[in-house]
Amino acid sequence: MTAVVDALRALLPAGDLTCALSDALGRGGALDGTFRPVWPGACCAGEAVTVRTFGTDLSPVFGAIEVAEPGSVVVIDSHGIGGAAFWGERTTRAALARDLAGAVIDGGCRDVTAVRRLGFPVFSTAVVPNAGLPGGRGAVNVPIQAGGIPVSPGDLVVADENGVVIVPRDFAASTLERVRVLLAEEQQAFVQADRGVAVPPDATEEGRPRSE
Repeated sequence: MTAVVDALRALLPAGDLTCALSDALGRGGALDGTFRPVWPGACCAGEAVTVRTFGTDLSPVFGAIEVAEPGSVVVIDSHGIGGAAFWGERTTRAALARDLAGAVIDGGCRDVTAVRRLGFPVFSTAVVPNAGLPGGRGAVNVPIQAGGIPVSPGDLVVADENGVVIVPRDFAASTLERVRVLLAEEQQAFVQADRGVAVPPDATEEGRPRSE
């Protein structure tokens, strides 16, 4: 899995990697469009450390940071709560100290100026000043739902300015290979487009679409 994550991270700077990943997953895998980076240009890739919150309790978020391996992405299922923030400057600093790759929150983030200044990639469905409170409830590294997509611990999370894509752990290696094929095909299509030839995407023999 480490090799797959490293390969995808190497592709991130080119931009729009989540689009190729979604294509490789049959035009699926993306969390809904409410997930946005809290600062322009944010991107990340890593294995998911999942969090299921209880109400506005922040405790499991800090718990996830403490147990996360370097390079992980914290994925928080707050059940769509948009009136309280589950991430901010304190969690960002703690995550950076643990060398985590990013955070994805089905809920609110705050301290966005500090998060941007610190350069930590955060994707959330809301930005709100209200902070949650610790209460000792919630769960870490359990199956969750985020943006209509199931996420399990260890699934691959890739996020850029287009949004967030979840790749099930068991399909990570095959998805990477498919992405490489799609990107090569896309470059050929771009050459034709630059010549004034518009080539629509086709379905592969496996029934999965080529790039647009």
